[in-house]
Amino acid sequence: MLFPDAGSHLNALEQAFYFVTLFATESVVVFFVLSGLLVGGAVLRALDEERFNPSQYAIDRASRLYVALIPAVVLTLVLQRVGATVDCTKGDTIGTIGANLAYLQNFSFKPLCNNVSLWSLSSEAYCYLLCPLFLIAVFRRSGAAVLWAAVALVPALLVFQFVRSTPLFGLGLWFCGLLPWFFRVRLNAFIAVLPLMVSLVLGRFHLFPNELVEECCIAPSFALFLCSDVQMLRAPLARFGSYLASFSYSLYLIQMPVAQAFGWIYGWQRLKNGVLTSYLVYAGALATMLVLASIFGLAFESRTGQLRRLLSKPQRKLQPQAS
Repeated sequence: MLFPDAGSHLNALEQAFYFVTLFATESVVVFFVLSGLLVGGAVLRALDEERFNPSQYAIDRASRLYVALIPAVVLTLVLQRVGATVDCTKGDTIGTIGANLAYLQNFSFKPLCNNVSLWSLSSEAYCYLLCPLFLIAVFRRSGAAVLWAAVALVPALLVFQFVRSTPLFGLGLWFCGLLPWFFRVRLNAFIAVLPLMVSLVLGRFHLFPNELVEECCIAPSFALFLCSDVQMLRAPLARFGSYLASFSYSLYLIQMPVAQAFGWIYGWQRLKNGVLTSYLVYAGALATMLVLASIFGLAFESRTGQLRRLLSKPQRKLQPQAS
């Protein structure tokens, strides 16, 4: 939004700046693997302990998604309304807004014009629907789950494309995140991480023939790292990492409209490379984005547990009481 697109005119230091700040697509792949590890792992544990409750699972997932999504969409539309965007020639329609709230961005609908990052949320929500059905079908040998999974696949297959913005994006990546629940590799974590590092670097240099090959290299290599002896790692900034994780979803939801607002304030790609003030503006914008996401997370994302308990009360009332 702030700097010109990278080109051959950049010197070594400028190229390094672009290199370390443009891991966007690679990060999406890593995110989907982590989602499979955490959300899929919770489903696996519940199935193994015979306590999986579809209704509670739906409440948990919906509350997690909507508690911050709705206010983020409101913020996005407000920035549209005041014109603080660089990609919106006109505001989004009611249909587009509704499709984004229903996670239909990749089903022949578009993300909000100043929040295009929401394309991946459509695939994430779709994984939340499909993956438990697949797991129930396999581990409970449920014919009904197989049928429902097949039915749920039909709409995605009808609009399938070999691009990232397709409903089935992330499905295989999500299942890669389940591998550490089944396999352990006796490998030093510092060695196991090397294939991941190589894959990320190759991706940044655009050395993969296409997006699918890139994803098929990054996701399994990250899963290999997660299957290794990761407990040997001791993070000196673990508390800070946990703090960042507490509003990571909020950061994902608001980073693009906020970035577009900065692009509108300073001008589209107006900052000059090699000028100290340009990098100070970038650092200030990045810090502001993190602070806003932290406040947003405290106001909304941190309320996830409260919303879950509120939504779970009617369900508990309907359960038969013990005699």
